[in-house]
Amino acid sequence: MKAFETEVNYKESVTTLKTQIKSLKSLIKLDKTQAAIIKPIIVEKTNLLNYIAGSKTWNFNFEGGGWNSNNAKTKEKAIRLAKKEYRKSKNCIVKESTFRVATEADTKMLLSSFY
Repeated sequence: MKAFETEVNYKESVTTLKTQIKSLKSLIKLDKTQAAIIKPIIVEKTNLLNYIAGSKTWNFNFEGGGWNSNNAKTKEKAIRLAKKEYRKSKNCIVKESTFRVATEADTKMLLSSFY
């Protein structure tokens, strides 16, 4: 999802969703007969805003093997944090192209290498 790829996309997406939610709430005030139609849309957009605005766990790999994870709101920030954490390591070179939002299945698969 592009909304949390970069800080710019993140801020733009959050601002857009907040504006949409505010506008939809204003519509309900103007025409209460439309509330049944509009309220589920507000709930959906609010849930999306909460997901986008929240911190996510990012899984990533190292050049030559291995993996780790960190937490950040955007992919861009997750990459910066990982590079900072492993900047002095000769063996743990962060592979930027592998950053992805951690899913239960992905993390389970990665952890299975320890068993």
